[in-house]
Amino acid sequence: MGTLRRHIILWLLLVPVGLCGQKNTPVTVTCENRFVGRDCVSGDSIPAVLYRFNRRVERIPVLDTVAGRAIVQFRDITKNGKYLEPVGPMISMELSDGAVLWQRDIGYIFGHTWIDEELIVETDLNKSRRIDPETGTDLWEKKIRLYALPDDWSGAEPKIGLGYAQIMGARGEKAQGFNLADGSTLWKRPLNFQSGWSACDMVSDSVVLVQADGLHLFNLYTGQGWDYEAVMSAPYDKRIALQVLGFASSSFATGGAYMIKELHSNVILSDSVLYWASREEIAAFDSIDGHVLWKTRLPEKAGSRSNIFETDTSIFVINRGVAVFLNRYIEYGRPFLAAYEKTTGRISMLQVVDQRRCRIMDYAFHEDSVLLALEDRIAVHDLNSGKLQRETQIDTVAVGRILREDNERYCLYDSVKDRFEFVSGGLDDWTLRTDKDNLLRWNVLRDEARVVPVDSCWVQRDRYDNLLLVGLGDKSCLIDDNGCRYAELALPATRLQGTTMYSYTEEGLAKVDLKPLLDRRYERPAVPQERAAGTALALYGRGRGALCASPNDKM
Repeated sequence: MGTLRRHIILWLLLVPVGLCGQKNTPVTVTCENRFVGRDCVSGDSIPAVLYRFNRRVERIPVLDTVAGRAIVQFRDITKNGKYLEPVGPMISMELSDGAVLWQRDIGYIFGHTWIDEELIVETDLNKSRRIDPETGTDLWEKKIRLYALPDDWSGAEPKIGLGYAQIMGARGEKAQGFNLADGSTLWKRPLNFQSGWSACDMVSDSVVLVQADGLHLFNLYTGQGWDYEAVMSAPYDKRIALQVLGFASSSFATGGAYMIKELHSNVILSDSVLYWASREEIAAFDSIDGHVLWKTRLPEKAGSRSNIFETDTSIFVINRGVAVFLNRYIEYGRPFLAAYEKTTGRISMLQVVDQRRCRIMDYAFHEDSVLLALEDRIAVHDLNSGKLQRETQIDTVAVGRILREDNERYCLYDSVKDRFEFVSGGLDDWTLRTDKDNLLRWNVLRDEARVVPVDSCWVQRDRYDNLLLVGLGDKSCLIDDNGCRYAELALPATRLQGTTMYSYTEEGLAKVDLKPLLDRRYERPAVPQERAAGTALALYGRGRGALCASPNDKM
C-alpha cells in the first residue's frame, strides 16, 4: 500500500471526528423593507422584503409560497479563505417574518441531500436518514447508502428509495430497496461492481435501470430484475496521472476510487429493446428479461464515454474520446462515429474522427450533418457516411478552447436603441462556450463565427407571459419580447414564483412582489428609461447571480 493511500485512508477516518466537534453557530435572520428598483411603466419605486443571514448561503432548495416557508442551506468559507467548510447548517424559516423554525447541520463532502416540500433525505458514506421538514428531527436513520430516488414517486405507495450496503474494498455489494416512510428494508439483491454507480434511469414508475459495471434492472417494489456485466472503467496509467496531477505517481491504489470511469453511453429504450454501449461493445437487450439480442465489439482500444441515438433503422454512436479520472475529464480512447443496424448489430458505418489524440467536447445535428466541437475546431461530418466535409479552426489564443454547447438565452443591452437584443441566433446557429468565458456563435451555412464575452451578456432566468426576467451580475430587468424594459432591479435575477420574484446570493434572500407591474404588462413604458443606477438601491456588492443556475453540460 502506497504512502499516499495510507494518508487518504487516515484522513477519511479522522474527518468525521473533526466534523462532530465543529461548533454549531446559530443562524440569525434580519428582515427589512427597502426599495430595490423602478417600474418603467409607472415610474414608481419597487419595494422588497430583504432577509439577511450571518452565514454564507450555499443554496435555497425550497421556497414554499403556499406554506410560507423556505429551507436554506449554508456553507462557510474556511478561515484561510481557500476552501469551503465540509459541514454547514440547514434551516427552515418563515417567509413572513424570517423566524427560524429549526436548524441542524448537514455534510457536503461525502454526502448528498434530496430536498423538496415534503421530503428531506440525507445520505453519507454509510448511513441515510429522513428528516422531518416540520421539525428538522430525524424520522429514521439506517446503515445504508441511498443512491437514487425515482424521478416522480408522488403517486407510488409505498415510496421507495434505492441504495446499497457498502463494504469498503469489497466487490460483493447488496442493492436494497427501502421504504422511505420508516426506512425498513423491503428487499435485497446481490450486485457486483467496483467502480461505483454511474447512472440511474427510470424505465417506468416502478422499474429503474442502474449502470454499475454493467446494466442492472430493478423492480423498485420487489427487487426482481436482471443483470448484465460489462466493462465501464479502466485502470489509470502514468500518462493519465501526469495529465491530471502534473506528475506520474505510483502511490495510488487500483481500487474503484482511482479508476478511469464513465466509459459507457446513455441508454435508449425503444419497443421493449434496450440499446447501450460499454467500453468494449455495443449491445441490444430485451428489456423484460435482459437476454442479449445482439452485441458488437467496438474498435480496439477506442471505446470511451459515448452518446447513442436512434434512427428508423440504425443506432448512431458518437464516441467522444473522453473519460473521468479523479472528477476530471481526460482524453481517453479514440473519437469515432459509427452506425449499427438495429435488428442485427451489423456495422453500417465507421469513421475515425481524427488520428491524433483529441476530445469531442460537444455535438449537434443539422439536416444531414453531425457537427462536432473539438477543443480547437468545429468539424462537419456527413451523417450517413461519417466522412469529414469541412472544418473551421478556432483561434484558441484569442477566443479560448471550446468547452461545450451553451443553451442559455443571452441578450445584450444596446444603449443607442435603448433596448435589449438577443445574441442567440436561428436554427442555423450553434452557440459554444470557451474556457476564456467567451460565447462563440457559429453559423453552419455561412461558416462565420461571432465572439461575445459572457460577462457582457444578460441571461434569461424566467418568463411571465410576454415578459422575460434577465440578469447580469447583481442587476436584473423585466423586458418584453421586443427588448423594451418594464422594470429595473438592483438584484440578481433568480426566479419567479407566480407574480413574486425571489433573488438570492451568498448574503441573503429578497422577495419582490411584482403583481402591480405584471398586471400592466401590455402597457407600453411611458416614462424615460434612463439607467436605474440613481434610483435603484444596491442590496449587495457584486454578486454571482443565480446560485442555482448550472451550465448545460452534456459531458
